[in-house]
Amino acid sequence: MEKKKSSWLAWLVAIVLVAGTVGSYIYIKHEEGIRAVKLAKEKKRDEHDAKINARMMKKQREHLRKPVEWNKPSETLPYPEIAKYRHYSKLNRVWLSFSLAKQRLYVHQGPFTIYTMYAYGNPNYHEMSNRQKTPLGTFKIKKSRGVNYYDAPSGKKYAAWVSYSVPENHYGIQPMLEAVPTDGAGKVDKEAVKCLGKSFKHKHVAQTNGAIWLTTSDAEWLGKNIPAGTMIVIQDKGDKSDPYMALKNYYEYLETQAKFDHKNKEKDHHNED
Repeated sequence: MEKKKSSWLAWLVAIVLVAGTVGSYIYIKHEEGIRAVKLAKEKKRDEHDAKINARMMKKQREHLRKPVEWNKPSETLPYPEIAKYRHYSKLNRVWLSFSLAKQRLYVHQGPFTIYTMYAYGNPNYHEMSNRQKTPLGTFKIKKSRGVNYYDAPSGKKYAAWVSYSVPENHYGIQPMLEAVPTDGAGKVDKEAVKCLGKSFKHKHVAQTNGAIWLTTSDAEWLGKNIPAGTMIVIQDKGDKSDPYMALKNYYEYLETQAKFDHKNKEKDHHNED
């Protein structure tokens, strides 16, 4: 009797295990199917957005002012209206990126580039002083901004400037987007103007103290229109990756960090109890 009972229990356990395995397999396959469909939709959407963005950037390149005029907008097209995007979800708001390879500052809205600006930042050569290197990474535009800043030690004047968050180990650099310098009388530094929008293969031509130079008009527009908290992605000359992916990765990192911090707080609270 006991033997039959044991045999019956063994069969029951086996059936339960098989059912559980089959159920898990079906569930996993179902989830994989949902994920595959989601990824396929995301890929299709990304490809669609990339085509639109390519057309937008082509139009902007065609309307870049040539030659560069230091006190005028980089494009002959009007500046974009920023205010209408302020209530969009964070990945679809306005953000900025700067490419050391192309020496361009781009104004983006989500995956789209809505304006292109001539710019200049010091390339990050190993033999350069750390004070001169343009910071690389993802930062936030700050509230600090202004016009007609005069730097007494250098005797240079900047018609407009906007600061962004100071990176770690900043070595005394000036993390700013600023107009090309002029002297106290307003006469522009011609060597600085020559740098705007140009990528040099040799050591830096002009010393920006880590700042990114722009035309006066572009710097003034940024100061008036780009709100504090706007993200800016700064890429090295060898970085050819999509800056939008860098922005996405940054937000994912923040979300992961927030969850980790929350769990630690709950753990600490539990231990205190």
